[in-house]
Amino acid sequence: MSGGDTRPPSGTLLLIEPDGLLRSTVSSVCRELQQIQIQQATSVAMAEPILKSGMADGLLISLAEGEASLACLARLREGGFGCEAHMPVAVMAREGDPALIRQLKALEVRRLLLQP
Repeated sequence: MSGGDTRPPSGTLLLIEPDGLLRSTVSSVCRELQQIQIQQATSVAMAEPILKSGMADGLLISLAEGEASLACLARLREGGFGCEAHMPVAVMAREGDPALIRQLKALEVRRLLLQP
């Protein structure tokens, strides 16, 4: 991949993913794209200080924590953190049944990334 683009990253993405290998892989890909900075957290609880600080411009969250992940998204959309309530959000999950997809749409999730 060419390193010709020297523009500074234009925003900060908060990545919440408990699996270290997956978190590292996603972070590496994002850094190679040179478009965003990455903040990483292994859990919703560890991500809360970052969300409260307002330092995130976007969120990529794993649903591995189940209801805690969904509650975090609901709190974000309700303005419960210091960052923009309607920031772009993508979700990673192992499956996406119709009920989950309806719930994610209600939470204004832009993308659902299915994990193998």
